[in-house]
Order: sequence, then C-alpha cells, then structure tokens
Amino acid sequence: MGKQAVEEMAEDAPKTGAHSRSGPLEPLVSMRMVVLFNLMRRSTILTQRRLFSLSEIEWRIMTKMGGDKPLSLNELADALVQDRGQLSRAVKGMAERNLLSRTRKPGGPEIEISLAPEGRKVWAKMVERAQERDRILTEGLDPDDIAAMRRVVEAMIVRADKLMEDALAEATN
Repeated sequence: MGKQAVEEMAEDAPKTGAHSRSGPLEPLVSMRMVVLFNLMRRSTILTQRRLFSLSEIEWRIMTKMGGDKPLSLNELADALVQDRGQLSRAVKGMAERNLLSRTRKPGGPEIEISLAPEGRKVWAKMVERAQERDRILTEGLDPDDIAAMRRVVEAMIVRADKLMEDALAEATN
C-alpha cells in the first residue's frame, strides 16, 4: 500500500467519536500519538484480561519482567512510574498465581522479582500477541513508510526523554 492509499484511508476515517476532536490540539502530531496510544492501550487491556486474566497493572509488570534480569520493587516502581504499595500488592498476587517469583537479594533486605516458569509461558504468549497486533497495524503499509515511521518515532522518543529529564529537574527546583 503506497502513500496515496494510506492518505485516502486517513481521509475516509470517521471525523467524529471519542478519538477525534476539533480544535487547536487536533493537528498536533503528539496529540494524534496520544490518541493512538490510548486506543492501543484500551484494546490491549481488554485482550490481556480475556486471554491471560491479567489486570492492567499486572500486564504492565509482565512487560517489564520479560528480560532475564530480576528487578527490585523499587526498580519496577521506577520503570512503571507506579506507587510501590500498589505494585507490592500486585506482585504478591502474581507470585501466589505462580507468575512471578520473589527471592531475597543476597546480603540485604531487598527482594528480587523475576518471572516464574508459568509467568514465562504467559509472557511468551503476550509477545506473540504483541507481534500479531503489530502486524495487523502495519499490514498493507509500504515498508519504506514503516522504516521512516520507526526513525521518526525513535527521534521523538529521544526528544521526549529530554522533556522528561527537564520536567524532573524543574520539579526538584
């Protein structure tokens, strides 16, 4: 699918509804990305509940635990920008369901959290589902457009990271 076909699809998309608003913010790229993120997030939450019996916070925990390196509760809270108490309760429940394991870190009181064998199985299925959703979203798009989008999004992530650093620095002043 070429650029013209994608533009025609965008022109044919409904201009009303929860994902479209008029006003000065609508044409901003960042606001359109927020709309896309929110649609993807909401559909993902529904899918994760149905397929894996995971709440939103549990799904977010699973996505961060997918690596081989165990995380402390503080590291997990920082990564998810989430309250430690809420995370602690979620981790405890997930450990009781054999999705996560908690072990005391050698030489200290800190607990290391990692995927339990059952959690690794669920995580692998989550990865398959994410790949399928990505395929559906990008199906029919020109490979050059996808490559350009990846470059643009990566550049925007770097800039957004700088905005976050600036916001944190201002918050501490």
